[in-house]
Amino acid sequence: MIDPKRVLRALAEHWTLLEPLCERFDQGTLSLVELRSQLLAQLPDGSPADLTALLDQWIRLDILVPVAKSPNRFELNAQIHDFLAYLRREHRLGLCLEIEAYLRHLERLAGYIQDAFEIRDGNDLARQLRLLDMRVRDVLKKLSNDEQALVAVAERAKTSDRQIPLRQRYAEVLATWDEYVEPMIQLVAADGAFEQGVRRVEQVLLKLLGDQQRLGQLVDDDLLLRTHARILEMQTTAQLTLRRARELLLPLREEARRHNAVTRGAALALAAIRRKGLDAVPQAALPLFTRPQSNFLGTASQVESYVYALARFEPKPAHFPKASATRRGDAPRAPQTAREMLDRCQQALPLPDLMLWLLEQEPEGATDELLYWFSRLSRDTRFQRERLERRDYLTREHQVSLSSYALIAPQSETSNA
Repeated sequence: MIDPKRVLRALAEHWTLLEPLCERFDQGTLSLVELRSQLLAQLPDGSPADLTALLDQWIRLDILVPVAKSPNRFELNAQIHDFLAYLRREHRLGLCLEIEAYLRHLERLAGYIQDAFEIRDGNDLARQLRLLDMRVRDVLKKLSNDEQALVAVAERAKTSDRQIPLRQRYAEVLATWDEYVEPMIQLVAADGAFEQGVRRVEQVLLKLLGDQQRLGQLVDDDLLLRTHARILEMQTTAQLTLRRARELLLPLREEARRHNAVTRGAALALAAIRRKGLDAVPQAALPLFTRPQSNFLGTASQVESYVYALARFEPKPAHFPKASATRRGDAPRAPQTAREMLDRCQQALPLPDLMLWLLEQEPEGATDELLYWFSRLSRDTRFQRERLERRDYLTREHQVSLSSYALIAPQSETSNA
């Protein structure tokens, strides 16, 4: 047996040396040369004899253990590694199957407890109850560790490098959801193995409490009540852990799925456009024109001055004309209606260039209005269209680059005429 005082004293004395090694041992084993180089970086004034004595002490205390079939490579003792991870607040996500295995063992212990009570073996009954209580505490410890590990998974996904593609940044989230959360949902469901196992163990304990009052006491009722309360706590903790996992990982998983769907749809649309042009994409999926959204981005001082200007804003007074004043100039022209524009376009057929005709008809028209009439007239079923080469058109406000259309009357109308 190793003296625990010596192990704890060595851990406390050499903590500054062991803590950096924990991160290296998380990635794999280390050889003696690598261990010496790591320790020399921490102890630049240490002699080779001091490093050898330090490594010998760690090996004697089982802090360092040789790797199987590789005696020149070493790793941290598993128990020491778990203890150091607990001290460093590190949590590693376990498997959902471990909880299921614990549940099967709890059910077996419940059967042993029932058998021990039937043969009136008080010592075996107390031993099995203590084992049951220990296993329930193991499940509680694992659920608490898993919840902290899930928090760490979500934090790593949120704080990772933004230059990395979203699929790679959220790879750990997606794998955790598939390998842990999904099986956990099935396990903790109302008809799942977790609820059924807890119900069987609870029934055995409650029956044992009633039989002790009726047939005589073999063990202290407090032990039964404490174990029963801890089982109910385990049931509640499992549900809370699952809820916490959903709150943390489901939004990230949905974000990754939406991003994948958008990326896949954009790739398909671009591939269709490359092969067959813009007409290959359904027109309902393309906006005719968009107006840029107004965004205000700036430094803190700019935001402060902007808000200060809003607080000091005074609108200019509106001057209305007097009732006796006579109006000068022509009356404002009413906007064109769709029927009027269609009739004018139909009378002007054939049109060699629709956009050029619109500019001639509305030389002072706004750009968005002209683009609206261009889209409206070019897609009307009463006209036949033929795409032209892309060219630039000058409106009153902008320079627009687009592929216009030549419009002609349908063949049925020309034949009737």
